[in-house]
Amino acid sequence: MLEYERCGPGLFVRFGTRSAPFFAFRIGKKENNISEERISMNIDFESRNITRRSFLKGAGVVGAAGLLSACGGSKSNNAGSTAASGVEAPNSTGATPLKEYISWESANREIESWNLLYSQTLSDANVVTNLWDGLMSFDCYGKLVPAIATSWEANEDSTVWTFHLRDDVDWVDCNGEVKEHITATDFLVGLEWVLNASKNEANNTSMPTLYIVGAEEYYEKTKDMGAAAADLHYQDMLDAGVGIEAPDDYTLVFTCKDPCPYFDTVASYTSFYPASQALIDELGIETFRGCDNTNMWYCGPYIVEEYIQGNTKSYIPNPHYYDAANVSRFERLTVTMISDQAIAFQLYQNRELDEMDLNESTITTITSDPNNEYNSQLCEKRARPSAYAMHFNYQKNNADGTPDVNWNKAIANTAFRQCFYRGLNLKAWFSRYNKINPLKCENDYYTMKGLCYNTQGAEYTTLVAKEMGFDTEKYDGETMIRLRANGGDISALKKQAMEELSAIGVTFPVKATYFIIASSTSALDNATILKQCFSDSFGDDFIKLDVQTYVSSLTQEVRTPQLQSFVINGWSADFGDPINFLGQETLHDDNAFYSHYYSNIARVAEAPADYQKDLMDAFEQYTDLVNAANAIVNDTDARYEAFAKAEAYLLENVLVSPTYYDITWSLTHANEYSKINAMYGGCNYKAVNWETSEEAYTTVQYEQFAKAFDAAVQG
Repeated sequence: MLEYERCGPGLFVRFGTRSAPFFAFRIGKKENNISEERISMNIDFESRNITRRSFLKGAGVVGAAGLLSACGGSKSNNAGSTAASGVEAPNSTGATPLKEYISWESANREIESWNLLYSQTLSDANVVTNLWDGLMSFDCYGKLVPAIATSWEANEDSTVWTFHLRDDVDWVDCNGEVKEHITATDFLVGLEWVLNASKNEANNTSMPTLYIVGAEEYYEKTKDMGAAAADLHYQDMLDAGVGIEAPDDYTLVFTCKDPCPYFDTVASYTSFYPASQALIDELGIETFRGCDNTNMWYCGPYIVEEYIQGNTKSYIPNPHYYDAANVSRFERLTVTMISDQAIAFQLYQNRELDEMDLNESTITTITSDPNNEYNSQLCEKRARPSAYAMHFNYQKNNADGTPDVNWNKAIANTAFRQCFYRGLNLKAWFSRYNKINPLKCENDYYTMKGLCYNTQGAEYTTLVAKEMGFDTEKYDGETMIRLRANGGDISALKKQAMEELSAIGVTFPVKATYFIIASSTSALDNATILKQCFSDSFGDDFIKLDVQTYVSSLTQEVRTPQLQSFVINGWSADFGDPINFLGQETLHDDNAFYSHYYSNIARVAEAPADYQKDLMDAFEQYTDLVNAANAIVNDTDARYEAFAKAEAYLLENVLVSPTYYDITWSLTHANEYSKINAMYGGCNYKAVNWETSEEAYTTVQYEQFAKAFDAAVQG
């Protein structure tokens, strides 16, 4: 029996350690489970409104405030001063911790949904994670820790998982008033909602349908029923044989299709969060699906005090939070949306922000003056748990809806695509966010580093590196690893591509259309540098970057009409296995998110043109390699080696082109290494147990934090 207990070290499964257990994943069918960072190399701000300092709320930081919603949490309710039950923030440096904290968020990342059962974007989860809790959370080292579940165990073959729940968790409304007690039934309600195609519109279904007995069948049933499925309730799900039950109010049991040694990591995902039937009945299905901070119910560490669309979000402690006695929280957490980093720097200098990421120009401003006080406060952050890649669109349209045949022919050519991976020097672009160590941002692989390790302790991407011939290459701060073999010289590839493409009517330079949000000066600056990288690497006679803008929604304005040549975005893992990443690019699988929604290769496969034959052959071969690796269920090392071969094939044929890891420098009053560090799921922005300081942290302190963290996770 695997046992996980609340009070004590217990046995925590950590993917990214040498002892990570193995599990056989099956590529499922039907809808997509998405953890998506939808920003390219733009600024990711996290933030809101304040009272402890004078904030520029009405001064037009981001323009019109948009919708204003305020709810409860008045400054006289004492929620902030009492909820933490005397628990103090961690303090390893002797500094005076902050009681209020002002963070930030990019203006291009406005929340799209407050409902974690419905939302499919990480930018939403980063907000709502402070408002809802699930069965488990994570600690600062990436280990699973209890949340609503106090302990959990699996049977001998890991097909049946039992979770024991706390008996003191309440739903509260936006005023912090208790509405209902949470029991195991709420998790039944939540899962039925996710699996009901009429209620949740097929969002977030793949995690349960992949693993839970009867889940896929129930989803198919609701899909076939259409609107009538809205009348179904959790008992109908149980009667249909879905592998979930609640033997009592505080016990939850899942039955898996196959042995699943780390189903607990799967169950940590938002698909398995609770929902209140009483709230659904009160709001109705449509309103619950689109609930907001004013009518939702909360069970997490904070409630929303105020929300101004496009401007700020303000959180105060949930006065009835079940874990208040064991975690530290801020009396007020503010998230402010900012579109320009110059403004962010001004706010930070005025102590109207407590943290900010630094771009190239700001770092230059600081380091060019040896007397600048911030020289000693430059803090390099650890990599965000996402791997970013350039996803090509193989079925691009023009603005009038007609096919962009010139681009579609070009990107179908292997030599043309290989130029992106073997010749595009992005060092100057990396410098926009990590001027000091730009090549630390380099990403040569598709799967995120640190996701899983084999039985010999080898991190998975090192196996890919061996397949690619990179295994002896080390970071030198000077040259991108993947450009070293040929010095970035792609003249032969370029000549080959131009000859082959000219023969089928392609005209040069090929226009590569790249979209950025119109309101962000930082995005424009980044795109300008990227355009120069294209020019320096390819010459103006081959590939020319065409920067275009969208107003508010990349999905609606760009991806859906298929106007982009490529999008640069990241994938944050949902669980600890390579299939999490590699399965998103395969053919013949409705779960392959990028194949359907970014590359559109699934649409190409329906009726490929003659010039797309080689492209389709490559995707078919890649798919076969992934499926073969995924079929290896009894040998961890063999499984990972097979996935590494599949990933190497993906990269050698440049079906996607990895770009960067998000490693930035910051000025901050928060110890990054005290925050939750989840390698998968959406808990990284949960603001509990943060170590903070009234005085800004220094470079030396952050180096010490990083050293201590590395020693802890490697030991």
